[in-house]
Amino acid sequence: MRFRGANPVYTRMNDFDLDYSDQVTYTGVTVKSFLLLMIVAVFAMFSGRAILETGTFTGGIGFLIAAPLIGMVSLFIALRNPRLSMVFSIIYAIAEGTFLGVLSAIYALTQGNDVVITAVFGTFGVLFGMLFLFDTGIIRVGSKFKKFLFSALIGLIIASLFMFVGSLFGLLSTTGGYGLYTGIAVLSTVIASLYLLSDFDDIKRMVESGAPKEYEWTLALGLIVTLVWLYIELLRLIAIFKD
Repeated sequence: MRFRGANPVYTRMNDFDLDYSDQVTYTGVTVKSFLLLMIVAVFAMFSGRAILETGTFTGGIGFLIAAPLIGMVSLFIALRNPRLSMVFSIIYAIAEGTFLGVLSAIYALTQGNDVVITAVFGTFGVLFGMLFLFDTGIIRVGSKFKKFLFSALIGLIIASLFMFVGSLFGLLSTTGGYGLYTGIAVLSTVIASLYLLSDFDDIKRMVESGAPKEYEWTLALGLIVTLVWLYIELLRLIAIFKD
């Protein structure tokens, strides 16, 4: 989940020298995004298979805690130092891939494999759908759009905290509480999908402004962060509707 009005990996890319012979290109960002996505997929398959073979997810609890922490630290370092972004983008992809594999295996054991498969196809469907909307200009991304996303995200965070506190005191064990949980899941999925448009706009802005080529890793990392978030939300939402 994000806590800024725009993708956080782009917020430190406003100060750069335009006298670079090697600059960010769409091809470079695409290749690096694909590489990171493949790393996520490979480690997700390995960690998920380990859980599925045992038939229990007790051993994966540690990964559910440690992997996101490693991913957050790697993301922070990649933001602070673009020269290290390649190394820590790969570390992030490994950590998040492990996390997604364990999480997906838990859903597969409790809800069925079809939930995971649907979430995977749904993630790529949303990705290409949003790319089409952005490329055709059907939805235009500007400062007002990003402010709207930021406001919606803040509201989502507040609602999620309310839901968490309410669940601790047993206030959400009702039909109304279940409806609130479902509504938050739907809203979170929509916001994650719209953030892809913001990512595309930031990539376009960096390419057109002649950002140094080293920022391709940071841009690719930002896109992967959104896709991981979107997949998690789709996984949760599909499981809710199936249940």
